[in-house]
Amino acid sequence: MKFIFSVCLIWTIIFSGKAQNEVDLLILNRQYSEALNSLEQQLNVMSDASLYFKKGLVCEKLTDYESAIEALNKACKLEPDHPIYWEELGDAHSALGNYLYSVTYFKKAISLDTTDIRMQGKLAQAYINLKAYSDAFRCYQKIWTNDSTNTYYNRYYAYAAYRTGKNKLAIKIYELLAADGSGDLNTWLNLSTIYLQQKRLDAAVVTCERGLDLFPQNPNLLLKIADNYFLFREYGKARQAYENYFAVGDSTLDVLKNYGICLYFDKEEEKALTMLEPCYEAAVNDPIVNFYIGACYKKLKRFDESAEFLELAIETATPAYLADIFHHLGQVYGLQRRFEASIQAYQRALEIDPEKGELYFDIATTYEEFNANKVVALHYYREYVKAVGERGKNIDYALLRIERIKEELFFEEGESDIGEQ
Repeated sequence: MKFIFSVCLIWTIIFSGKAQNEVDLLILNRQYSEALNSLEQQLNVMSDASLYFKKGLVCEKLTDYESAIEALNKACKLEPDHPIYWEELGDAHSALGNYLYSVTYFKKAISLDTTDIRMQGKLAQAYINLKAYSDAFRCYQKIWTNDSTNTYYNRYYAYAAYRTGKNKLAIKIYELLAADGSGDLNTWLNLSTIYLQQKRLDAAVVTCERGLDLFPQNPNLLLKIADNYFLFREYGKARQAYENYFAVGDSTLDVLKNYGICLYFDKEEEKALTMLEPCYEAAVNDPIVNFYIGACYKKLKRFDESAEFLELAIETATPAYLADIFHHLGQVYGLQRRFEASIQAYQRALEIDPEKGELYFDIATTYEEFNANKVVALHYYREYVKAVGERGKNIDYALLRIERIKEELFFEEGESDIGEQ
């Protein structure tokens, strides 16, 4: 019996080895469906981690990531000490956008092989996809310590530094990449953005111009130059830069608006209107567009139209939500027992939006909290009733307080009269 068992075992091993060689050949020749069929046949005979791993790889090639994850999970359970299994499981989850899982599995792979810099890079990229830039920065910092010459990792290291506010370091790395003639467009765009944030307009523009040496007539760089000048109110230079952009790029509404403003400052009001009017038609509540249209009409001495648009600019200049912000702020101050500040916030909200009747109620209740003189509270309760009528959510309480306060004031007056007698 032992002899028969040994013979069977030898033949199984031989068959398995031969089958696996065939699978490897099928994968090499990109015959993934045939390779998958062979792997499934083998897995029906024996459960093996390497077979599940290969099945996972084949399923990934077939873009069946759910099946790949299932197979790779089995490989990891059978042989949990193989970092490559955990790495591939992390890759499969990344392909589906499951970056939280990717982080877990990449970390597991790193714990099994702490020397694998490539795995640190995958973990860092998963963090970037999660917008966990501080974690990504720490990973890229480790990579930089071991190899500061890897262009691929340095790009992302600079980006992580930029996103975590380490602009000095980001500039240093981006400038190193730029000096080597980086073929990554984002290197030039991001470096220009950082210089602009530091109010270094010349450096921001020059960076884009250097990028144009590598990417001639690139619309992103041309628009970046125009926007840089515009943000610094260099309207003449911005106008020329926008015109350079129009030669190769699309005229979006935001670009038309900025270009129209540049034309206004260049005293070309008629041309400015042709840029700004489409913006008005697309967004009638944009106060900037309304203002500059009104200003153009004023310069053209078309005063009726100018007044109409300037009034509209005033109307739309106050955000609709600003009254709500002051309302909430008043409530917060009230909760902090900062009653005078609370009243001021409520009154500011009323100035912005007099139609917010509930504000009168909040003012009335706040006055009751801190002012012994109930006359003021009574006034605001009455204003509340006038403003909201029967539809007010606090109308019953307001009517009750009006009656109670009137009674209290009556008795206080009577007591005063008795004292004087």
